Amino acid sequence: MPVIAHEEISRSLWLTALYRLFVALFLIWLATLAPGDPGFAPPAPVSYLFIGSAYLVFALVLVVVARNPDGEFRGLLQYKAIGGALLDVLAISLILLTAGGVQSGLGLLLIPAVAATATMTRGRTSLFIAALATLMILLTELLIGPAMPWPFAAGPTQAGLLGATLFIAVVLTSRLAQRAGSSEARAVRQEMALASMAELNAQIIARMGAGVIALDPEGNVLSINEAARRLLPPRSGSTIDELSPRLKAIVAHWQEHSGRSELHVIPGDEEQTELEVRLAPLGMFGEQGALLLIDDAAESKRRAQAAKLEAMGRLTASIAHEIRNPLGAISHSAQLLAESPNLGAPDQRLLDIIQKQSQRVDGVIRNVLGLSRGGSPQREMLNLRERLERFAEDFCSATQMPRSSLRISIHPEDSEVLFDPSQLNQALWNLCMNARLHGGHDQPGSAPVVLRGGAGQIRRSVTLDVIDDGPGVPPEDREGLFEPFSSKSPGGTGLGLYISRLLCENNGAALEYVQQPRGGCFRILFAPTDSPVQGSNLKEPPTLADNPG
Repeated sequence: MPVIAHEEISRSLWLTALYRLFVALFLIWLATLAPGDPGFAPPAPVSYLFIGSAYLVFALVLVVVARNPDGEFRGLLQYKAIGGALLDVLAISLILLTAGGVQSGLGLLLIPAVAATATMTRGRTSLFIAALATLMILLTELLIGPAMPWPFAAGPTQAGLLGATLFIAVVLTSRLAQRAGSSEARAVRQEMALASMAELNAQIIARMGAGVIALDPEGNVLSINEAARRLLPPRSGSTIDELSPRLKAIVAHWQEHSGRSELHVIPGDEEQTELEVRLAPLGMFGEQGALLLIDDAAESKRRAQAAKLEAMGRLTASIAHEIRNPLGAISHSAQLLAESPNLGAPDQRLLDIIQKQSQRVDGVIRNVLGLSRGGSPQREMLNLRERLERFAEDFCSATQMPRSSLRISIHPEDSEVLFDPSQLNQALWNLCMNARLHGGHDQPGSAPVVLRGGAGQIRRSVTLDVIDDGPGVPPEDREGLFEPFSSKSPGGTGLGLYISRLLCENNGAALEYVQQPRGGCFRILFAPTDSPVQGSNLKEPPTLADNPG
């Protein structure tokens, strides 16, 4: 059986006290009717009026007591209810004794009083009150029965029927009170669950990276999170028109023509960046308003690009892993061939080139596989000019390129960078090969490739520009410049710039294309020399002599 709430008992106690006061006043009014009226005439009017007056006094006292139940225990309230019910039974029984028994009809006043007790106490207590009231009614009839004439001899039968009515009223009221209590308890639990869910939703929305705005059909803002305020212009207001007139125009057009979920793009201006706005209806057909999900378009593009590059990176790593098998066979065959005593100087030089380039390709593969594993580079403090001079000798020797075609200009000359030496060589190799192929440096009399940089020239950091004298990158090709497999040159794979950028980012640096009046320029912005590297160093990858598995 559900426990009756403290508030419900207090309310029922107060209503019962008012009913008791009404009954007492009604009984006194019956006793004060004018003589000769065809109304109520009790056989013992003096006793009747005395009992009615005493009942009125106690009723007033119980009204005052029931009016201020705050801070009382639940058990004390139930004792008050039981005490009031016993008073009702006693007072109305005495009234019946002085008014002629149940034939007066006043016994019906017990039904509401006893039934009200069932709403404030447990079932056994209310049944006890009903049994006591029935016993008092029967006792009253037994006391006044012999003195009554024949038409009133049926009093005990009416008393029994009234007692049965009291029991029925108590049982029905108790069942209804139980059902009402269960329904109210479920409603309270559901209300608490809804409140908790609303609070949870509010916390989730407040911490979302995307902006969220809920609007009613008139365009008033019902809810807006902090992310939406950061993305929209810095304005205050309670309507969408006050926050962003351009957003208001999109919402109005959507409400008029669509009303279904759809995506809109708001171009950037001096107040905000380019935004992606997804509109969804609130309610089945948007009759309750609209929900706006706002996101930074540039950030969305970056996420999509990162996902694309991640997939491409996995493919690149897979290809690099497969290349190691034939590369290992080439390197091993070159080592065996170098042991032949019949090789001349030209052949020996070719073998040296094969072995040297095999080792370079193996280093490239190791760097790609290292990037795919997410490890940290083996960064060292490098003198930039000395590292570039060493790289220039190796690059020109391997590509049969005159040393004068690769010019180095570093100021100040003691500029230092924090970078993995092998990864810096690979990034520079890719950039210089790109400059050599697209800058026309294979033609006689062409301008040299320039490696220009130093400390404190751009953004107060060490930079390095790889500059060629070619036509540069057309504007329509710059967006996908660093994407893998997006080469515009015949026979190109499109991996050089992609891997170079990954190598730079892996060392805390950045690689970007810089527009110039003439020629192409790729700029490396090195990380500060005191920049920490996250993660542990990479383990030494297997060499070509190892079994690649």
